[in-house]
Amino acid sequence: MAVPGTVMENPSATAAAESRLRARIEMLERRLHKRDEQRRAMLHIMSDLNESNKRLGSQRKAMLHILGDYERDRRRMARQTERLDNSRRAVLHILQDSHHDKLRLEASRKAMIHIMGDLRETTAEMQRRERSCATNRSSSSRRASSPRSASSPPAWPTSSTIRSTTSACSWVTPST
Repeated sequence: MAVPGTVMENPSATAAAESRLRARIEMLERRLHKRDEQRRAMLHIMSDLNESNKRLGSQRKAMLHILGDYERDRRRMARQTERLDNSRRAVLHILQDSHHDKLRLEASRKAMIHIMGDLRETTAEMQRRERSCATNRSSSSRRASSPRSASSPPAWPTSSTIRSTTSACSWVTPST
């Protein structure tokens, strides 16, 4: 093929130049085809990178949410642990107070038993004294009602008999 405006001097030289030119065009077309394939591969790689970037961004956001939830749960657990410790301490104090109350109640019960024993003894003593006073009154009333003799003491009580009777029966109120 002749290029317009060129002089064809040697047809074999022209054929050699033409074959070199065709070889060069084929080589350039192969390179162009290869570059197109590389460009398409690069576009696929960039598309894959973009998708991977989006997935990583979503994963990063999810991880941030997970970390936020973890931190919230950790704080909640710390508050719960503190409340449980406070409850445990309160129960311990309640148990200690209950134990002290039980000891005080036991001491009160023992004191009450001693008081009841003392009361029983006091009641028995009072009944004994009452019987003694009643016996003294009945004997002194018998003496007063008996006929007077010259040798018997006067019917009116003397100061010594009043003192002995009142000291033995001082807690007894006279009956009317």
